[in-house]
Amino acid sequence: MKALAFSILCFASALLADDFKTIHGKEYNNATVIRVEADGIVLKTKFGISKVYFAELPEEVRAQFHYHPSQAERERAAETEERPKKERSAAAALASLEEDFQAAEFRAAHFYKTSEKGTLSGQVFVATKGGENVKLGAVQVSLFASDAIDVLMAGLHSFAAARLEQLRLDIAAATAAERQAEAAQEQAEATQKGIENGISFADGGRALDVARESARAARDAAEATRQQIPPLLAEQTYYVSNHFYFSHLQSPIQATETDGEGRFAIQVPRTGEFVIAAHAERIVGGKTETYYWLRPVSLDGEQQHVQNLSNSNVTSATELR
Repeated sequence: MKALAFSILCFASALLADDFKTIHGKEYNNATVIRVEADGIVLKTKFGISKVYFAELPEEVRAQFHYHPSQAERERAAETEERPKKERSAAAALASLEEDFQAAEFRAAHFYKTSEKGTLSGQVFVATKGGENVKLGAVQVSLFASDAIDVLMAGLHSFAAARLEQLRLDIAAATAAERQAEAAQEQAEATQKGIENGISFADGGRALDVARESARAARDAAEATRQQIPPLLAEQTYYVSNHFYFSHLQSPIQATETDGEGRFAIQVPRTGEFVIAAHAERIVGGKTETYYWLRPVSLDGEQQHVQNLSNSNVTSATELR
């Protein structure tokens, strides 16, 4: 019955716009509650979508959404308990995936040795806005079996999705902890200020000393929680990047390197589907530009084929996902 009442409340809240004000004074006017989560509510305003944690909301608003800190803590504890098991499972799946990929590459390498070959050639370059083609030398171009790459990329996508979901929970928990620590800091500093304004040395100033120490400890705790978030965000960025996917491209069938003019040539079986992979960097105006390529190639029975790699056909992280 409570679950039903809670669902009705959430549904009604999602339909009606309301004004919300946090304990820090931040206001969300004409906001619609689009989702209620264990640790907060997700609001939609004319400025976009925001999540407001229950720790930031007044007691009466928390009660309106039937928020129980003990229940939220139990849910977080359950997630924390399950995390090692999920991480071990994900790591095992990734190791198995890499073994399958290497096995597929081994079979492709065996086929490569006995097959009739042709030549895949091309040039790696960057076309600038000024119309200049900047040739990229010393770039490794690697050949992989297409079916092995398909299996690897699909598996890496699943692994990254699982890690990103866990990171989402970690970031949400760290953000909630940060806001709670900031609230505790504000309260401790307000207490200190109140004692300073109405100071009495009847106790020898001990109350003020305690208040100052509490405020200092609260500031240190708030700073510590802030430091937890940047590494999580960096890891989140990594799992949606090309670098994550390309870091697992090991044991190519064949590899070559571009010369000073950015040219390359590599022997490829005349039949079969393959993929060439390359990664290059160049520094422009003190900034590093990074390029990734993962392009399908096939000689289709011909003796030669040309496949250039430029900034017009780079592979985006979105394509890999």
